[in-house]
Amino acid sequence: MRYGSLFSGVGGFDLGFDRAGMECAWQSEIDKQCQQLLASKWGVPIIDDVRKVHSNTYLDDLVKTWYHPLCGDNYTEKELIMAGKLKKLTPEQAAESVRMYDRGLSCGVIGEYFGVSRQAMWDLLRRRTTMRSGKRYGEENHFYRNGNVADDHAQNVTEYAVRKGVLNRKEVCELCGEVPPKMKNGRTGIQAHHCDYNKPLEVMWLCQKCHHQWHKTNTAIAKEVQKELEQVNLICGGFP
Repeated sequence: MRYGSLFSGVGGFDLGFDRAGMECAWQSEIDKQCQQLLASKWGVPIIDDVRKVHSNTYLDDLVKTWYHPLCGDNYTEKELIMAGKLKKLTPEQAAESVRMYDRGLSCGVIGEYFGVSRQAMWDLLRRRTTMRSGKRYGEENHFYRNGNVADDHAQNVTEYAVRKGVLNRKEVCELCGEVPPKMKNGRTGIQAHHCDYNKPLEVMWLCQKCHHQWHKTNTAIAKEVQKELEQVNLICGGFP
C-alpha cells in the first residue's frame, strides 16, 4: 500500500507508516530544513506548497466545491459535476481570468492561455462577472477561434489585446524615456515585457536595450503550472 504525506514535518507519521509496511509515494512540506531531512531519509518527490498540489482523481471534486456556493439552487447535481470536470484552475487563476475578460479579452483567448476549453472558460466567467453580448459570429463571439493566438504564451495574449484596443502600445520606453527607432521590418522598437507571466495584461513597454538589461538583472515570474501527484491508497498528515 502506498501513501502520500501532507504537512510532513520531519516525517514522524511517515516513519510509522513505513514500519507498518507501507511505501511513501510523495511528501508535502514547506519548511526548507524539514525538506532536507525528508530528502535524506525518503528520497521521494517533495512539494513545498500544498495549495498548489492537485491529483487527477480528486481534482474534479476540488474544483466543484469552488463553484457550488455560487450556483445556488438553480443547478442540478449533474450540472455541478459536469461543470467541475471542465475547469482545472486555482482560485488565483480564476480571479485573473475575470480580470482579463473584464478588460476585453474573449473567452477563447483566456481559455487558451490557461489551458481549458472556451466553453469551460465561459462557464467559469458567467458565474463570476457580467458577460458581454452572446453573439455567435465574428470576433465578439465568446467562442471565437483565432489561430494567431492559439497557444498559452503571455506574449500572444498581449498582441491580441493590442489589436483589440484592450492595451495601448506605448512609443516611449518606460525605463529610459527614449523613443527607439523602428526595426528594419517596420515594427516598432518598443517591446512588451512581462514581470509576471501569470498576468499577461500587466505589461511594461521597453526598448530592446532596456528589455535585455532587465532580464540580465531580474527574473520574471514563470507561469504557474499545476502539479499533479501520484495516486495513493492513503493520505496522512501532520498539523499545517
